[in-house]
Amino acid sequence: MYYNGIYHIFYQYNPKGAVWGNIVWGHSVSKDLINWKELEPAICPSKHFDIDGAWSGSTTVLPSNKPIILYTGVDSNGIQTQNYAVPVNLSDPYLRKWIKPGNNPLIDPENGVNATAFRDPSTAWWLNGRWRVLVGSERNSRGIAYLYRSRDFIHWTKAKHPFHSAPNTGMWECPDFYPVSLSSKEGLDPSYMGKHVKHVLKVSLDDARYDYYTLGTYLTNDDKYVPDNASIDGWAGLRYDYGNFYASKTFFDPAKRRRILWGWVNESDFTQDDVKKGWAGIQAIPRIVWLDTNQRQLKQWPVEELNTLRGEIVKMSHQKLKKGHHIEIQG
Repeated sequence: MYYNGIYHIFYQYNPKGAVWGNIVWGHSVSKDLINWKELEPAICPSKHFDIDGAWSGSTTVLPSNKPIILYTGVDSNGIQTQNYAVPVNLSDPYLRKWIKPGNNPLIDPENGVNATAFRDPSTAWWLNGRWRVLVGSERNSRGIAYLYRSRDFIHWTKAKHPFHSAPNTGMWECPDFYPVSLSSKEGLDPSYMGKHVKHVLKVSLDDARYDYYTLGTYLTNDDKYVPDNASIDGWAGLRYDYGNFYASKTFFDPAKRRRILWGWVNESDFTQDDVKKGWAGIQAIPRIVWLDTNQRQLKQWPVEELNTLRGEIVKMSHQKLKKGHHIEIQG
């Protein structure tokens, strides 16, 4: 998130090593998306509802300019619930410390919901007097994004029907839902509901370990999402990235009116030697995303701040390259 001039990135992190387990919310801050300062973890397992892991989630900045974290906690029985945390001190520019209020958890898995596959709440959006948030799930190999509504961000009610689902796609992790403009590369606030937009629903398929997205229409009267005919759910659909890119999240940057995408390189692609060198789980380059003019796919490009890493341009011309010879490049 971007908050009071500072970019914050929260990430799944094991302080004890580059292997799964001991999951906390790592926290780093930056003023330029390039140079980062690592802080103490924002959330660590400490309560009965998250003692076995503080798993993925999202941040939302409320209209009162108060950030709030929604995240999945896992109890000792493997039951997954949605919980919240708030900053201890809003005057701290880095928001170093977060607390979990006593009225957690906010959302329990109800009857019919797979309690061990119920996680990763999205950034919330505001519509017709209520907040809305998505939670990923799965039932009988059908991937599901459940919709919850709230007037106060504390008391949440599950919608009668799923926001969207698709058969034979397995668990939908890290759902991300946001609008994109039909006419501009500018990003949009998640609560923007103008006429000239499409919506993106991205899900991370746990079975495939890749991120897939569809473009479609948000039916606000029914609170349902309908992909375009040319936009396919699951393995035959579009991916953000055709490398090992997973569990991504976008956020709206109000300072430069852009939507920024983050993701992670899949650790399964690394050798044990890479792990020893600390390369496993390396972070991908932050990118802006926008809708292609064909309105059938997204486009991406690294954020402009990456240009600050470049030195002076060095050019050579009129050099003949011969097999086995070397030419030194000066400068």
